[in-house]
Amino acid sequence: MKIFLVGGAVRDKILGIPVHDKDYLVVGSTPEEMVKLGFKPIGKDFPVFLHPKTKDEYALARTERKVGKGYHGFKFYTSPDVTLEQDLRRRDITINAIAEDRDGNIYDPFNGKDDIKNKIIRHVSNAFIEDPLRVLRVARFASLDIQFKVQSETLVLMKKMVSSGELKSLSVERVVTEITKGLDGRNPDIMIHYLCECGALNELLPGLNPNPDTSLDFVSLGLAMKESTISLSVESKIIMLLLVPYFGKYSLLSADKIALEQIEPLLKYLKLSSLSREIFKGIKNEEQNLKYFLKLSPEAKLDCLYRLDFFRRRNIISEILNIITMFYKAFENATSTNDEIKKFLDLFSGEINQLRSKLDTSKSGDEIKKLIYQNRLSVLKKIS
Repeated sequence: MKIFLVGGAVRDKILGIPVHDKDYLVVGSTPEEMVKLGFKPIGKDFPVFLHPKTKDEYALARTERKVGKGYHGFKFYTSPDVTLEQDLRRRDITINAIAEDRDGNIYDPFNGKDDIKNKIIRHVSNAFIEDPLRVLRVARFASLDIQFKVQSETLVLMKKMVSSGELKSLSVERVVTEITKGLDGRNPDIMIHYLCECGALNELLPGLNPNPDTSLDFVSLGLAMKESTISLSVESKIIMLLLVPYFGKYSLLSADKIALEQIEPLLKYLKLSSLSREIFKGIKNEEQNLKYFLKLSPEAKLDCLYRLDFFRRRNIISEILNIITMFYKAFENATSTNDEIKKFLDLFSGEINQLRSKLDTSKSGDEIKKLIYQNRLSVLKKIS
């Protein structure tokens, strides 16, 4: 039995970036031997085991053969006679097909180290085309370094995979996982660029990116995400992708532009939370009011805050303001009033809290509601 550190851990060590997950490859063993040594089996499709102490994953060396469509359409073969090189050959790109033994010796049969040095993302073999998930993975791995370029032959294969329609066989969970990893990564603009370049973004999210011109809007958003210090949730970043056709410079001019009503079904498809749907709805309905919020009349301000459920769920308006701010920076280069609005709302909340103790609770429910509304309006008139 021989054990190797493989995949992302080796790649990231060579790149000089933090290693978060370690995966190990076991050559020359069997499931029975692994269990006997105390490893816990967890793999359903092929033998993967958890180390009894570290809980790191250890997979038996294997080969694979395409037998059906999609990410799950493979038949795997594991045996003690499967070699290290055979296992590495089935991997997606060369920078992920590097192994390191316990003594620190590097095994690199497909020249992944050279590709890291030369900043090239290149497929290991033509078997690359058999797994549609690799289109997303290549786009994401290209974003590891701003200098990485996808090899032209690899890009041709990606376009062929998109045109085959096999991306539709991917589960929404896998799609969301890969996209969010890229959006949370170092260079989301690069991942978005390649998803647009090969046509994958429009295939995965139909109608979102219908022509090359609108791709520039998505890349601009990616750049804004990279350069921004605003903290956004993963789902909010996905919402921003969905809203590009509404905010983007080129998307709004496109003959293929789509209405927000056409985007809403994607929220359900992507299984976004009810909170995210409320945020989307708030941006859809109140974007112009929030853009000019400080110039609105006190009555208009208050009605906007009621529609956004500000008095019960203030986190919604905070996230909406962050999203809109990033859009303005990406597409308008305008100075956002985000901080000014937040300071205004903090002042507003402080003034309201002082009035709560003075509220006459002996009145009826409707009378109390009217009184609360009038108190809030008087505060807005005072501080506007």
